[in-house]
Amino acid sequence: MEVSTLIFTAFAMCAFAANSFFCRAALGAGQIDPASFTAIRLISGAITLWLCLRIQNKGKQQGSWTGAWALFGYAVMFSMAYLYMSTGTGALILFGSVQLSMIAYAATQGDHLKGLRALGAVVAAAGLVLLVWPHLQTPASVLAAVSMALAGACWGVYSVVGKGSKFPLADTAGNFSRAAFLMLLVWMAVYFSAKAGVHIPGVTVERGLALYTVYLPTPTLAGVLFALASGCLASGIGYAVWYKVLPALPTTSAASVQLSVPVIAALAGVLFLNESVTVTLLVAMVMTLGGVYLVLRGRR
Repeated sequence: MEVSTLIFTAFAMCAFAANSFFCRAALGAGQIDPASFTAIRLISGAITLWLCLRIQNKGKQQGSWTGAWALFGYAVMFSMAYLYMSTGTGALILFGSVQLSMIAYAATQGDHLKGLRALGAVVAAAGLVLLVWPHLQTPASVLAAVSMALAGACWGVYSVVGKGSKFPLADTAGNFSRAAFLMLLVWMAVYFSAKAGVHIPGVTVERGLALYTVYLPTPTLAGVLFALASGCLASGIGYAVWYKVLPALPTTSAASVQLSVPVIAALAGVLFLNESVTVTLLVAMVMTLGGVYLVLRGRR
């Protein structure tokens, strides 16, 4: 594997982890509602990618509605789920679902995990379990867990679609523009539903299943800035890099390498949220990143 592929892959994983960090910081602290966060994230990402296309003179936006719907589904479910579950639990469900969906697809294409790659995937997954297990709590609701699992499945579809991309920047820009349009429609529906005092099926921050109250979007400046950072940097540029590197990775490797994201996100929490460094965290980091290395190393 070329050094440039490794560098781009590492950058993309850091961008994915940054998305979890920004989302947790904004939604967990009540700085912004999920609809506004997702809308700002997708719209700012679309604008950033459009500017990149213009600057590099890469032609028109491309992409597909399949990629756009997958991106839209991931972004919406991701924001909703992180309101109601811990970061560790959410990350395990999300990237576990990503791996399962991509490996399931790869199996239908004859790209099976064998030998060193299989060992690496098991070691990486074991590292994640070790990291999350001490902090596992019953999800606030079944719907929240399902939402995060669906987010992972949508991201798996988006990654599979991206493997056929010949123009990663143009495709990512097109996908973001379409997804931003869809999200704008959802935001308008949320806003007018809130104005009318409508309740929709869902969950509240209390434990158990209930009705989710649609509140008028009231984002703070900090919430908007987190959403912009997520859209412009972590999503827009990060996903363009991911689409660039995907054709160079087998589907199973593309799935397994994303298992490193929860560990990177946990490290960001240590550096920026004053979370303590534990032996468990260090061991999990070594296992997960080491397992990912074995998956990449074992590529035929």
